[in-house]
Amino acid sequence: MPDVLQFLSACVFSGTIFTSACALFIIPLSAWTILRLALPNLRRMGADSRWQASLAAAAAIVPGGLGIAGAGVGLLTGIGSDCFHTLTGRILYAVIATAFVCSIIRATSLAIHRNSQARSLVRATVAPSARLAKLGRDTDVRVRELKSDEPFCALALLWNSVVVVSSATLKVLSDAEIEAALLHERGHARHGDQIIALMLTFFVDLLPLPAGEFVSLYRDAREFAADQHALHTSAPEDLAGALLTFARGQRYVAHCAALSGETGLRRRLERLIVEPVSREPISLVHRVVVASIVGAVVLVGLTPVCAALITPVPCDHASPSARV
Repeated sequence: MPDVLQFLSACVFSGTIFTSACALFIIPLSAWTILRLALPNLRRMGADSRWQASLAAAAAIVPGGLGIAGAGVGLLTGIGSDCFHTLTGRILYAVIATAFVCSIIRATSLAIHRNSQARSLVRATVAPSARLAKLGRDTDVRVRELKSDEPFCALALLWNSVVVVSSATLKVLSDAEIEAALLHERGHARHGDQIIALMLTFFVDLLPLPAGEFVSLYRDAREFAADQHALHTSAPEDLAGALLTFARGQRYVAHCAALSGETGLRRRLERLIVEPVSREPISLVHRVVVASIVGAVVLVGLTPVCAALITPVPCDHASPSARV
C-alpha cells in the first residue's frame, strides 16, 4: 500500500507514466468519441467524394495516431521519472509497454499479410496481351493479365502500382468498358488510395475502437471519386457495364488490400446511370466543420506529447521526497 501511495504521489508531480496510460487508452477513446460528432456532416458530403474520402480516412486514422505518438513519448520519458522507481510504477510501465508493442506488432503483421497477398496476386499474372497492352497505353495505366475465368480488374501494390485484369474480362467486355474500368483504377492510383488504405487499416488495427463507420464512409467515397475520375473521358453506361460484370467475380478482391469491402453496387449504379451528374451542391460548410473537428482533436491530443518533448519536468524537482 505505501508503494502505491508513493507511486500516485510521484505521478502527480512527474506525470510521465500516468500520461502514457492516458495516451494509450483515454486520449484515443476521447478522440474517437469527439470525432463521431463529425459523422452527420461527413454523411452529407455525398456530392463531394474526394473530400469525404480524405476526411473520413483522417477521422479513422487520428485515434490510433494519437495513441502511438502519446504512448511512445510517454514510455521514453517515463524511464527517468520518479514513479518508475516504485514497484507499482514499473509494473504499470511494463503493462503499457507490452500493450504498446503488441499493438504495433499486430497492426504491422496484418499490413504485411495484406501486402503479401497483393504481391502473390501480381506474381500470378503474365505480360498483357496486345489488346490489353494497347488499352493500358491509351489510359496511361500499367497493366498485367491474370489467367482466370472470372471477370476481374483491380489496382494492386503500393509503389509502382499495377492494374490486374483477368483474361475473362477481355472476353466479355468491350474496349470501351475495359477502358472505363482502367480509368477507374487510375483514379484510385492518382488519389493515393492504396497508400491511404494502408495507413487507415494500420492505425485502425492499432486500437480496438469501432471505427467501422469511418472506414465504410471512406471506402464508399473513394469508389465514387474513382468513378467520377473515369467519367471525365468514359461514358457512364460503359463503366456501369464493367461494374456489373465485375460484381460476379469477387474472388480475388481480398488479395488487394485497398479493395476489400467494396461499396454497394446499387448506389454506384444509381450514380452512374440515374444521376451521372450530381445535382447536390458541394458544401464548403461541411468541409470546414469536419476539417475543424479533426484538426482540433489532433491539436488537443498532441498537446501532452508536445509538452513532454519541449518542457520535460526534472524528476528531482518534481518529487515530493526531493523537497523534504
